[in-house]
Amino acid sequence: MTSRLRSKQAITTFNKETKIWHGERADHVFGAHDSIGSVAISSLLNDPDHITQICYPSGKEYTNQEIATLSIRIALNLQKLKLAQRDVIGLCAANSDFVAPLTFGALLCGLSISTLDPSFDKKGIAHVYSITKPKIMFCDGDNYKSVKSALEECNLCDTIIYTVSNHIDKVPSLEKLMEYTEGEKDFKAPVLEQGWNQVAMILCSSGTTGLPKGVTMSHASILNAKKFEFLPSDKFLCFSTLYWLTGLVTLVHGTIAGLTRVISNRPYSTDDFFNIVERYKVNIILSPPSQIAMTLTSDRINNCDLSSIELFMAGGSAVPYNLVKKFKQFAKNAVFLVGYGMSEVCVWISFYELDDRDSVGQLNCNVEIKIINDNGQNLAANDVGEICIRTPYPWQGYFNNPEATANTYDKDNWIHSGDLGYFDDDGNLYIIDRKKDILKYNNYHFYPTEIEKVIMELPDVVEVSVVGISDNIYTHLPAAAVVKRPDSHLSEKDVCEYVAKRMQHFEQLRGGVYFFENLPRTTSGKTLRREVTKICENIHKKTD
Repeated sequence: MTSRLRSKQAITTFNKETKIWHGERADHVFGAHDSIGSVAISSLLNDPDHITQICYPSGKEYTNQEIATLSIRIALNLQKLKLAQRDVIGLCAANSDFVAPLTFGALLCGLSISTLDPSFDKKGIAHVYSITKPKIMFCDGDNYKSVKSALEECNLCDTIIYTVSNHIDKVPSLEKLMEYTEGEKDFKAPVLEQGWNQVAMILCSSGTTGLPKGVTMSHASILNAKKFEFLPSDKFLCFSTLYWLTGLVTLVHGTIAGLTRVISNRPYSTDDFFNIVERYKVNIILSPPSQIAMTLTSDRINNCDLSSIELFMAGGSAVPYNLVKKFKQFAKNAVFLVGYGMSEVCVWISFYELDDRDSVGQLNCNVEIKIINDNGQNLAANDVGEICIRTPYPWQGYFNNPEATANTYDKDNWIHSGDLGYFDDDGNLYIIDRKKDILKYNNYHFYPTEIEKVIMELPDVVEVSVVGISDNIYTHLPAAAVVKRPDSHLSEKDVCEYVAKRMQHFEQLRGGVYFFENLPRTTSGKTLRREVTKICENIHKKTD
Protein backbone atom coordinates (compact mmCIF):
# COMPACT_ATOMS: atom_id res chain seq x y z
CA MET A 1 0.00 0.00 0.00
CA THR A 2 1.56 3.27 -1.10
CA SER A 3 1.52 6.16 1.33
CA ARG A 4 -0.10 8.51 -1.22
CA LEU A 5 -3.47 6.81 -0.70
CA ARG A 6 -3.33 7.20 3.03
CA SER A 7 -5.06 10.33 4.21
CA LYS A 8 -2.51 12.79 5.59
CA GLN A 9 -2.62 12.49 9.37
CA ALA A 10 -4.88 15.27 10.54
CA ILE A 11 -4.16 17.23 13.69
CA THR A 12 -6.89 18.40 16.04
CA THR A 13 -6.28 21.25 18.47
CA PHE A 14 -8.40 22.26 21.45
CA ASN A 15 -9.05 25.80 22.63
CA LYS A 16 -9.41 25.55 26.40
CA GLU A 17 -11.10 28.94 26.69
CA THR A 18 -13.85 28.39 24.12
CA LYS A 19 -13.87 24.58 24.48
CA ILE A 20 -13.90 24.20 20.71
CA TRP A 21 -11.87 21.67 18.73
CA HIS A 22 -10.30 22.79 15.45
CA GLY A 23 -8.98 20.94 12.42
CA GLU A 24 -5.95 22.36 10.64
CA ARG A 25 -6.42 25.63 8.80
CA ALA A 26 -6.07 25.32 5.04
CA ASP A 27 -6.48 27.67 2.10
CA HIS A 28 -9.58 27.25 -0.03
CA VAL A 29 -8.68 25.20 -3.10
CA PHE A 30 -11.17 26.89 -5.42
CA GLY A 31 -12.32 30.46 -5.91
CA ALA A 32 -15.57 32.05 -4.78
CA HIS A 33 -17.14 31.84 -8.24
CA ASP A 34 -15.86 28.43 -9.36
CA SER A 35 -18.65 26.03 -10.27
CA ILE A 36 -18.38 22.26 -10.06
CA GLY A 37 -19.10 22.09 -13.77
CA SER A 38 -16.35 24.50 -14.82
CA VAL A 39 -13.74 22.85 -12.56
CA ALA A 40 -14.70 19.39 -13.85
CA ILE A 41 -14.49 20.46 -17.51
CA SER A 42 -11.10 22.08 -16.95
CA SER A 43 -9.80 18.88 -15.34
CA LEU A 44 -11.20 16.68 -18.11
CA LEU A 45 -9.58 18.75 -20.86
CA ASN A 46 -6.17 18.56 -19.17
CA ASP A 47 -5.87 14.93 -20.37
CA PRO A 48 -8.48 14.46 -23.12
CA ASP A 49 -7.57 10.88 -24.08
CA HIS A 50 -7.68 9.42 -20.57
CA ILE A 51 -10.46 6.93 -19.81
CA THR A 52 -12.57 8.61 -17.14
CA GLN A 53 -15.51 6.19 -16.98
CA ILE A 54 -16.04 2.45 -17.48
CA CYS A 55 -19.63 1.22 -17.50
CA TYR A 56 -20.63 -2.17 -16.11
CA PRO A 57 -21.92 -4.55 -17.36
CA SER A 58 -21.58 -3.21 -20.94
CA GLY A 59 -17.83 -2.49 -20.65
CA LYS A 60 -18.32 0.78 -22.57
CA GLU A 61 -15.50 3.28 -21.94
CA TYR A 62 -15.57 7.08 -22.17
CA THR A 63 -12.64 9.45 -22.49
CA ASN A 64 -12.29 12.77 -20.73
CA GLN A 65 -12.87 14.55 -24.05
CA GLU A 66 -16.10 12.66 -24.69
CA ILE A 67 -17.55 13.47 -21.26
CA ALA A 68 -16.44 17.12 -21.53
CA THR A 69 -18.00 17.53 -24.98
CA LEU A 70 -21.29 15.95 -23.92
CA SER A 71 -21.39 18.09 -20.77
CA ILE A 72 -20.99 21.30 -22.78
CA ARG A 73 -23.62 20.23 -25.31
CA ILE A 74 -26.10 19.48 -22.54
CA ALA A 75 -25.34 22.85 -20.91
CA LEU A 76 -25.96 24.73 -24.17
CA ASN A 77 -29.17 22.85 -24.88
CA LEU A 78 -30.43 23.38 -21.34
CA GLN A 79 -29.81 27.12 -21.77
CA LYS A 80 -32.07 27.05 -24.83
CA LEU A 81 -34.90 25.87 -22.57
CA LYS A 82 -34.83 29.28 -20.85
CA LEU A 83 -33.92 27.90 -17.44
CA ALA A 84 -32.59 30.46 -14.98
CA GLN A 85 -29.73 29.95 -12.56
CA ARG A 86 -30.90 28.26 -9.34
CA ASP A 87 -33.88 26.67 -11.09
CA VAL A 88 -34.24 23.07 -9.93
CA ILE A 89 -34.06 20.02 -12.15
CA GLY A 90 -34.88 16.53 -10.87
CA LEU A 91 -32.77 13.41 -11.37
CA CYS A 92 -34.12 9.97 -10.47
CA ALA A 93 -32.01 7.57 -12.50
CA ALA A 94 -29.55 4.70 -12.27
CA ASN A 95 -25.79 5.15 -12.71
CA SER A 96 -25.90 4.83 -16.49
CA ASP A 97 -23.53 6.14 -19.14
CA PHE A 98 -24.67 9.77 -19.39
CA VAL A 99 -25.48 10.73 -15.80
CA ALA A 100 -22.01 12.32 -15.47
CA PRO A 101 -22.31 14.75 -18.43
CA LEU A 102 -25.91 15.52 -17.46
CA THR A 103 -24.76 16.48 -13.96
CA PHE A 104 -21.82 18.57 -15.13
CA GLY A 105 -23.90 20.20 -17.86
CA ALA A 106 -26.61 21.27 -15.43
CA LEU A 107 -24.07 22.58 -12.92
CA LEU A 108 -22.30 24.52 -15.69
CA CYS A 109 -25.57 26.43 -16.12
CA GLY A 110 -25.87 27.21 -12.41
CA LEU A 111 -28.90 24.93 -12.01
CA SER A 112 -29.64 23.02 -8.79
CA ILE A 113 -30.10 19.25 -9.04
CA SER A 114 -32.58 17.44 -6.77
CA THR A 115 -31.68 13.75 -6.74
CA LEU A 116 -33.49 10.53 -5.86
CA ASP A 117 -32.58 6.88 -6.19
CA PRO A 118 -34.56 5.05 -8.92
CA SER A 119 -35.76 2.54 -6.32
CA PHE A 120 -38.10 5.19 -4.83
CA ASP A 121 -41.80 4.47 -5.29
CA LYS A 122 -44.46 6.97 -6.33
CA LYS A 123 -45.11 8.10 -2.74
CA GLY A 124 -41.43 8.83 -2.06
CA ILE A 125 -40.96 10.60 -5.39
CA ALA A 126 -44.04 12.75 -4.80
CA HIS A 127 -42.89 13.71 -1.30
CA VAL A 128 -39.48 14.97 -2.42
CA TYR A 129 -40.52 16.73 -5.60
CA SER A 130 -43.49 18.40 -3.92
CA ILE A 131 -40.77 20.22 -1.97
CA THR A 132 -38.15 20.95 -4.65
CA LYS A 133 -40.58 21.42 -7.60
CA PRO A 134 -38.25 20.68 -10.55
CA LYS A 135 -38.75 22.57 -13.80
CA ILE A 136 -37.36 19.61 -15.77
CA MET A 137 -37.18 15.96 -14.72
CA PHE A 138 -34.74 13.23 -15.75
CA CYS A 139 -35.49 9.56 -15.07
CA ASP A 140 -35.11 6.16 -16.71
CA GLY A 141 -37.67 4.46 -18.89
CA ASP A 142 -37.99 1.86 -16.12
CA ASN A 143 -39.43 4.34 -13.61
CA TYR A 144 -41.01 6.82 -16.04
CA LYS A 145 -44.60 5.92 -15.11
CA SER A 146 -43.95 6.31 -11.38
CA VAL A 147 -42.20 9.63 -11.89
CA LYS A 148 -44.89 10.98 -14.22
CA SER A 149 -47.68 9.94 -11.85
CA ALA A 150 -45.85 11.44 -8.85
CA LEU A 151 -45.30 14.77 -10.62
CA GLU A 152 -48.98 14.91 -11.58
CA GLU A 153 -49.88 14.30 -7.95
CA CYS A 154 -47.69 17.31 -7.04
CA ASN A 155 -49.46 19.48 -9.64
CA LEU A 156 -46.23 19.61 -11.64
CA CYS A 157 -47.93 18.67 -14.90
CA ASP A 158 -45.88 21.24 -16.86
CA THR A 159 -42.57 19.67 -15.83
CA ILE A 160 -40.98 18.13 -18.94
CA ILE A 161 -39.67 14.60 -18.36
CA TYR A 162 -36.61 13.29 -20.21
CA THR A 163 -35.45 9.68 -20.10
CA VAL A 164 -31.77 9.08 -19.37
CA SER A 165 -31.74 5.40 -20.39
CA ASN A 166 -34.19 2.75 -21.64
CA HIS A 167 -35.97 5.34 -23.73
CA ILE A 168 -39.70 5.28 -24.54
CA ASP A 169 -41.31 6.20 -27.85
CA LYS A 170 -42.70 9.75 -27.95
CA VAL A 171 -41.05 10.64 -24.63
CA PRO A 172 -38.19 13.18 -24.81
CA SER A 173 -34.77 11.66 -24.15
CA LEU A 174 -31.45 13.00 -22.91
CA GLU A 175 -29.98 12.08 -26.30
CA LYS A 176 -31.75 15.12 -27.77
CA LEU A 177 -29.80 17.37 -25.37
CA MET A 178 -26.51 15.71 -26.35
CA GLU A 179 -26.76 16.67 -30.02
CA TYR A 180 -24.20 19.02 -31.55
CA THR A 181 -25.02 22.67 -31.10
CA GLU A 182 -23.27 25.80 -32.30
CA GLY A 183 -20.92 27.48 -29.89
CA GLU A 184 -19.66 24.42 -28.04
CA LYS A 185 -16.02 25.11 -28.96
CA ASP A 186 -16.23 28.64 -27.54
CA PHE A 187 -18.40 27.78 -24.56
CA LYS A 188 -17.75 29.67 -21.33
CA ALA A 189 -19.55 28.77 -18.13
CA PRO A 190 -21.61 31.62 -16.67
CA VAL A 191 -20.46 33.10 -13.38
CA LEU A 192 -22.45 31.82 -10.40
CA GLU A 193 -24.92 34.50 -9.32
CA GLN A 194 -24.49 33.72 -5.62
CA GLY A 195 -20.83 32.76 -5.72
CA TRP A 196 -19.72 29.86 -3.58
CA ASN A 197 -22.95 29.93 -1.58
CA GLN A 198 -25.03 28.96 -4.62
CA VAL A 199 -26.86 25.66 -4.21
CA ALA A 200 -25.55 22.96 -6.54
CA MET A 201 -27.26 19.85 -5.21
CA ILE A 202 -30.31 19.00 -3.13
CA LEU A 203 -29.85 15.56 -1.61
CA CYS A 204 -32.18 13.80 0.80
CA SER A 205 -31.59 13.46 4.50
CA SER A 206 -31.32 9.83 5.60
CA GLY A 207 -34.97 9.51 6.58
CA THR A 208 -34.20 7.15 9.47
CA THR A 209 -36.63 9.01 11.77
CA GLY A 210 -39.24 10.18 9.27
CA LEU A 211 -39.75 11.48 5.74
CA PRO A 212 -36.56 12.80 4.14
CA LYS A 213 -35.80 16.51 3.88
CA GLY A 214 -34.00 18.27 1.04
CA VAL A 215 -30.41 18.98 2.12
CA THR A 216 -28.87 21.84 0.14
CA MET A 217 -25.19 21.72 -0.83
CA SER A 218 -23.24 24.61 -2.29
CA HIS A 219 -20.61 24.46 -5.02
CA ALA A 220 -17.97 25.53 -2.49
CA SER A 221 -18.81 22.91 0.12
CA ILE A 222 -18.66 20.11 -2.46
CA LEU A 223 -15.51 21.32 -4.23
CA ASN A 224 -13.58 21.85 -1.00
CA ALA A 225 -14.45 18.49 0.56
CA LYS A 226 -11.75 16.01 1.67
CA LYS A 227 -9.37 14.90 -1.07
CA PHE A 228 -6.70 12.24 -1.54
CA GLU A 229 -3.67 12.00 -3.78
CA PHE A 230 -5.24 9.93 -6.55
CA LEU A 231 -3.47 8.99 -9.78
CA PRO A 232 -4.81 8.53 -13.34
CA SER A 233 -4.04 4.80 -13.00
CA ASP A 234 -6.47 4.41 -10.08
CA LYS A 235 -9.73 2.52 -10.63
CA PHE A 236 -12.48 3.74 -8.30
CA LEU A 237 -15.66 1.75 -7.60
CA CYS A 238 -18.75 3.09 -5.85
CA PHE A 239 -22.24 1.66 -6.44
CA SER A 240 -24.01 4.77 -5.13
CA THR A 241 -26.26 6.80 -7.39
CA LEU A 242 -26.30 10.58 -6.99
CA TYR A 243 -28.97 10.14 -4.33
CA TRP A 244 -26.07 9.42 -1.96
CA LEU A 245 -23.39 11.87 -0.93
CA THR A 246 -20.86 9.09 -1.64
CA GLY A 247 -22.06 8.91 -5.25
CA LEU A 248 -21.71 12.66 -5.63
CA VAL A 249 -18.23 12.75 -4.07
CA THR A 250 -17.09 9.88 -6.30
CA LEU A 251 -18.27 11.61 -9.47
CA VAL A 252 -17.01 15.09 -8.67
CA HIS A 253 -13.70 14.34 -6.98
CA GLY A 254 -12.94 11.29 -9.09
CA THR A 255 -13.30 13.40 -12.22
CA ILE A 256 -11.30 16.33 -10.86
CA ALA A 257 -8.53 13.98 -9.69
CA GLY A 258 -8.29 12.44 -13.18
CA LEU A 259 -8.76 8.79 -12.20
CA THR A 260 -11.06 6.18 -13.77
CA ARG A 261 -14.49 5.64 -12.26
CA VAL A 262 -16.12 2.23 -12.68
CA ILE A 263 -19.90 2.57 -12.52
CA SER A 264 -22.77 0.09 -12.60
CA ASN A 265 -26.31 0.78 -13.78
CA ARG A 266 -27.50 -1.86 -11.32
CA PRO A 267 -27.86 -1.68 -7.54
CA TYR A 268 -25.13 -3.27 -5.42
CA SER A 269 -24.99 -7.07 -5.46
CA THR A 270 -22.24 -9.34 -4.22
CA ASP A 271 -21.81 -10.97 -7.64
CA ASP A 272 -21.44 -7.62 -9.40
CA PHE A 273 -19.00 -6.45 -6.73
CA PHE A 274 -16.75 -9.48 -7.21
CA ASN A 275 -17.04 -9.36 -11.01
CA ILE A 276 -16.10 -5.67 -11.22
CA VAL A 277 -13.17 -5.87 -8.79
CA GLU A 278 -11.66 -8.89 -10.58
CA ARG A 279 -12.35 -7.74 -14.15
CA TYR A 280 -11.07 -4.17 -13.79
CA LYS A 281 -8.55 -4.65 -10.95
CA VAL A 282 -10.27 -1.97 -8.89
CA ASN A 283 -7.94 -0.53 -6.25
CA ILE A 284 -10.16 2.08 -4.53
CA ILE A 285 -13.64 1.44 -3.12
CA LEU A 286 -16.12 3.71 -1.37
CA SER A 287 -18.92 1.83 0.34
CA PRO A 288 -21.37 1.87 3.25
CA PRO A 289 -20.73 -0.79 5.92
CA SER A 290 -23.93 -2.60 4.91
CA GLN A 291 -22.30 -3.59 1.60
CA ILE A 292 -19.26 -4.93 3.44
CA ALA A 293 -21.60 -7.02 5.58
CA MET A 294 -23.48 -8.36 2.55
CA THR A 295 -20.22 -9.23 0.79
CA LEU A 296 -19.20 -11.36 3.76
CA THR A 297 -22.38 -13.45 3.43
CA SER A 298 -21.41 -14.63 -0.07
CA ASP A 299 -19.58 -17.92 -0.60
CA ARG A 300 -17.69 -16.28 -3.50
CA ILE A 301 -15.59 -14.28 -1.08
CA ASN A 302 -13.56 -17.41 -0.34
CA ASN A 303 -12.42 -17.70 -3.97
CA CYS A 304 -12.47 -14.14 -5.34
CA ASP A 305 -9.19 -12.29 -5.89
CA LEU A 306 -9.46 -9.02 -3.95
CA SER A 307 -5.72 -8.38 -3.92
CA SER A 308 -6.05 -5.29 -6.16
CA ILE A 309 -7.89 -3.34 -3.44
CA GLU A 310 -5.50 -0.82 -1.87
CA LEU A 311 -7.89 1.64 -0.26
CA PHE A 312 -11.34 0.88 1.14
CA MET A 313 -13.24 3.93 2.38
CA ALA A 314 -16.34 3.28 4.46
CA GLY A 315 -18.92 5.69 5.81
CA GLY A 316 -22.59 6.59 5.93
CA SER A 317 -23.20 4.86 9.26
CA ALA A 318 -21.18 3.32 12.08
CA VAL A 319 -18.38 1.06 10.81
CA PRO A 320 -17.70 -1.71 13.35
CA TYR A 321 -14.02 -2.54 13.64
CA ASN A 322 -14.77 -6.26 13.80
CA LEU A 323 -16.70 -6.10 10.52
CA VAL A 324 -13.67 -4.60 8.79
CA LYS A 325 -11.36 -7.07 10.52
CA LYS A 326 -13.36 -9.95 9.02
CA PHE A 327 -13.32 -8.42 5.53
CA LYS A 328 -9.60 -7.67 5.70
CA GLN A 329 -8.91 -11.42 5.85
CA PHE A 330 -9.95 -11.48 2.18
CA ALA A 331 -8.54 -8.08 1.11
CA LYS A 332 -5.14 -8.29 2.73
CA ASN A 333 -3.59 -5.38 0.78
CA ALA A 334 -6.30 -2.89 1.70
CA VAL A 335 -6.06 0.04 4.05
CA PHE A 336 -9.47 0.83 5.55
CA LEU A 337 -10.41 4.43 6.18
CA VAL A 338 -13.56 5.32 8.04
CA GLY A 339 -15.17 8.68 7.48
CA TYR A 340 -17.55 10.54 9.73
CA GLY A 341 -19.72 13.01 7.92
CA MET A 342 -23.23 14.21 7.26
CA SER A 343 -24.96 15.56 4.18
CA GLU A 344 -25.67 18.88 5.89
CA VAL A 345 -21.92 19.52 6.21
CA CYS A 346 -20.95 17.95 2.86
CA VAL A 347 -17.41 17.25 3.94
CA TRP A 348 -15.75 14.44 5.78
CA ILE A 349 -15.86 15.82 9.29
CA SER A 350 -13.11 13.40 10.23
CA PHE A 351 -11.25 10.58 8.51
CA TYR A 352 -9.10 7.89 10.05
CA GLU A 353 -7.45 4.57 9.39
CA LEU A 354 -9.74 2.26 11.33
CA ASP A 355 -8.35 0.50 14.37
CA ASP A 356 -9.75 -1.27 17.41
CA ARG A 357 -10.29 2.00 19.29
CA ASP A 358 -13.40 2.63 17.15
CA SER A 359 -12.50 6.30 16.90
CA VAL A 360 -13.46 8.24 13.79
CA GLY A 361 -10.18 10.08 14.08
CA GLN A 362 -8.96 13.65 13.94
CA LEU A 363 -10.79 16.57 12.38
CA ASN A 364 -10.60 17.40 8.71
CA CYS A 365 -9.14 20.73 7.58
CA ASN A 366 -11.23 23.82 8.37
CA VAL A 367 -13.71 21.88 10.51
CA GLU A 368 -14.65 23.02 14.01
CA ILE A 369 -16.55 20.96 16.58
CA LYS A 370 -17.99 21.64 19.98
CA ILE A 371 -19.54 19.04 22.28
CA ILE A 372 -22.53 20.39 24.21
CA ASN A 373 -24.66 19.13 27.07
CA ASP A 374 -28.46 19.38 27.31
CA ASN A 375 -28.15 22.97 28.51
CA GLY A 376 -26.07 24.00 25.49
CA GLN A 377 -22.84 24.34 27.48
CA ASN A 378 -19.55 23.39 25.81
CA LEU A 379 -17.87 20.32 27.28
CA ALA A 380 -14.20 19.41 27.63
CA ALA A 381 -12.42 16.17 26.68
CA ASN A 382 -13.91 12.81 27.68
CA ASP A 383 -17.38 14.24 28.37
CA VAL A 384 -20.20 12.88 26.20
CA GLY A 385 -22.56 15.35 24.55
CA GLU A 386 -24.10 16.34 21.23
CA ILE A 387 -21.65 16.94 18.39
CA CYS A 388 -22.01 20.34 16.69
CA ILE A 389 -20.08 21.14 13.51
CA ARG A 390 -19.07 24.36 11.77
CA THR A 391 -17.24 24.87 8.46
CA PRO A 392 -16.24 27.99 6.47
CA TYR A 393 -19.03 27.38 3.96
CA PRO A 394 -22.41 28.65 5.22
CA TRP A 395 -25.11 26.02 4.90
CA GLN A 396 -28.22 27.06 2.98
CA GLY A 397 -30.47 24.83 5.09
CA TYR A 398 -33.18 22.34 4.24
CA PHE A 399 -34.83 23.30 0.97
CA ASN A 400 -38.07 25.23 1.61
CA ASN A 401 -38.13 24.07 5.24
CA PRO A 402 -37.15 26.98 7.51
CA GLU A 403 -38.53 25.31 10.65
CA ALA A 404 -36.37 22.19 10.28
CA THR A 405 -33.40 24.38 9.36
CA ALA A 406 -33.82 26.47 12.52
CA ASN A 407 -33.92 23.29 14.62
CA THR A 408 -30.59 22.14 13.17
CA TYR A 409 -28.62 25.28 12.28
CA ASP A 410 -28.14 27.95 14.94
CA LYS A 411 -27.40 31.68 14.69
CA ASP A 412 -23.65 31.09 15.08
CA ASN A 413 -23.54 28.73 12.06
CA TRP A 414 -23.28 25.54 14.12
CA ILE A 415 -24.98 22.45 12.71
CA HIS A 416 -26.41 20.29 15.50
CA SER A 417 -25.80 16.72 14.33
CA GLY A 418 -28.00 14.76 16.73
CA ASP A 419 -25.01 12.46 17.30
CA LEU A 420 -23.59 11.86 20.76
CA GLY A 421 -19.83 11.67 21.11
CA TYR A 422 -16.69 12.94 22.78
CA PHE A 423 -13.01 13.72 22.20
CA ASP A 424 -10.23 11.96 24.07
CA ASP A 425 -7.17 13.82 25.36
CA ASP A 426 -5.35 13.31 22.04
CA GLY A 427 -8.08 14.94 19.93
CA ASN A 428 -9.60 11.73 18.60
CA LEU A 429 -13.36 11.89 18.08
CA TYR A 430 -15.65 9.05 19.17
CA ILE A 431 -19.28 8.56 18.16
CA ILE A 432 -21.40 6.93 20.86
CA ASP A 433 -24.87 6.88 19.33
CA ARG A 434 -27.66 8.95 17.90
CA LYS A 435 -29.18 11.20 20.54
CA LYS A 436 -32.61 9.79 19.72
CA ASP A 437 -31.39 6.19 19.97
CA ILE A 438 -30.48 6.21 23.67
CA LEU A 439 -32.61 3.64 25.50
CA LYS A 440 -33.35 2.99 29.13
CA TYR A 441 -33.64 -0.24 31.13
CA ASN A 442 -34.84 0.09 34.73
CA ASN A 443 -33.69 3.76 34.80
CA TYR A 444 -30.22 2.85 33.44
CA HIS A 445 -29.35 4.36 30.06
CA PHE A 446 -27.77 2.06 27.51
CA TYR A 447 -26.31 2.75 24.08
CA PRO A 448 -27.27 0.25 21.34
CA THR A 449 -24.02 0.74 19.43
CA GLU A 450 -21.93 -0.27 22.46
CA ILE A 451 -23.74 -3.62 22.64
CA GLU A 452 -23.49 -3.98 18.86
CA LYS A 453 -19.70 -3.64 19.00
CA VAL A 454 -19.49 -6.55 21.44
CA ILE A 455 -21.81 -8.80 19.41
CA MET A 456 -19.79 -8.05 16.26
CA GLU A 457 -16.79 -9.69 17.95
CA LEU A 458 -18.45 -13.08 17.38
CA PRO A 459 -16.88 -14.57 14.23
CA ASP A 460 -20.18 -15.74 12.75
CA VAL A 461 -21.95 -12.39 13.08
CA VAL A 462 -22.08 -10.36 9.88
CA GLU A 463 -24.33 -7.56 11.04
CA VAL A 464 -26.34 -6.60 14.11
CA SER A 465 -28.84 -3.97 15.22
CA VAL A 466 -29.63 -3.59 18.91
CA VAL A 467 -33.05 -2.16 19.79
CA GLY A 468 -35.28 -1.75 22.82
CA ILE A 469 -38.43 -3.85 23.29
CA SER A 470 -41.06 -1.69 25.00
CA ASP A 471 -41.86 -2.86 28.53
CA ASN A 472 -44.35 -1.47 31.06
CA ILE A 473 -42.03 -2.08 34.00
CA TYR A 474 -38.47 -1.66 32.70
CA THR A 475 -39.14 0.81 29.82
CA HIS A 476 -36.90 -1.02 27.29
CA LEU A 477 -35.57 -4.57 27.13
CA PRO A 478 -32.33 -4.76 25.11
CA ALA A 479 -32.75 -7.03 22.07
CA ALA A 480 -30.51 -7.92 19.13
CA ALA A 481 -31.39 -8.47 15.47
CA VAL A 482 -28.53 -10.54 14.04
CA VAL A 483 -27.46 -11.49 10.52
CA LYS A 484 -25.11 -14.45 10.71
CA ARG A 485 -22.82 -16.07 8.16
CA PRO A 486 -24.33 -18.77 5.92
CA ASP A 487 -24.34 -22.26 7.46
CA SER A 488 -23.53 -20.82 10.89
CA HIS A 489 -24.88 -22.66 13.94
CA LEU A 490 -24.79 -19.56 16.13
CA SER A 491 -27.71 -19.62 18.58
CA GLU A 492 -29.58 -17.08 20.68
CA LYS A 493 -27.98 -18.65 23.75
CA ASP A 494 -24.49 -18.14 22.30
CA VAL A 495 -25.11 -14.44 21.73
CA CYS A 496 -26.77 -13.85 25.10
CA GLU A 497 -24.01 -15.61 27.02
CA TYR A 498 -21.30 -13.68 25.18
CA VAL A 499 -22.97 -10.36 25.95
CA ALA A 500 -23.52 -11.40 29.57
CA LYS A 501 -19.77 -11.86 30.02
CA ARG A 502 -18.88 -8.52 28.45
CA MET A 503 -21.59 -6.02 29.34
CA GLN A 504 -23.17 -4.60 32.48
CA HIS A 505 -26.36 -5.99 34.00
CA PHE A 506 -28.65 -3.39 32.40
CA GLU A 507 -27.19 -4.15 28.95
CA GLN A 508 -28.12 -7.84 28.94
CA LEU A 509 -30.28 -9.06 26.04
CA ARG A 510 -33.45 -9.54 28.07
CA GLY A 511 -35.53 -8.76 25.00
CA GLY A 512 -34.06 -11.69 23.07
CA VAL A 513 -31.99 -12.37 19.97
CA TYR A 514 -33.68 -12.55 16.56
CA PHE A 515 -31.98 -13.83 13.41
CA PHE A 516 -32.58 -12.00 10.11
CA GLU A 517 -31.50 -12.78 6.57
CA ASN A 518 -31.21 -9.02 5.95
CA LEU A 519 -31.91 -5.97 8.07
CA PRO A 520 -34.47 -3.43 6.80
CA ARG A 521 -32.78 -0.32 5.39
CA THR A 522 -33.43 3.11 4.04
CA THR A 523 -32.74 3.65 0.36
CA SER A 524 -29.41 5.14 1.40
CA GLY A 525 -28.40 1.86 3.08
CA LYS A 526 -28.83 2.84 6.72
CA THR A 527 -30.50 0.40 9.09
CA LEU A 528 -34.07 1.34 9.94
CA ARG A 529 -34.04 0.83 13.70
CA ARG A 530 -37.73 1.63 14.00
CA GLU A 531 -38.57 -1.18 11.55
CA VAL A 532 -36.19 -3.58 13.29
CA THR A 533 -37.81 -2.65 16.60
CA LYS A 534 -41.30 -3.25 15.23
CA ILE A 535 -40.39 -6.69 13.89
CA CYS A 536 -38.61 -7.73 17.08
CA GLU A 537 -41.48 -6.50 19.25
CA ASN A 538 -44.00 -8.49 17.20
CA ILE A 539 -41.92 -11.66 17.54
CA HIS A 540 -41.39 -10.99 21.25
CA LYS A 541 -45.16 -10.66 21.84
CA LYS A 542 -45.81 -13.99 20.15
CA THR A 543 -43.18 -15.80 22.20
CA ASP A 544 -43.77 -14.01 25.50
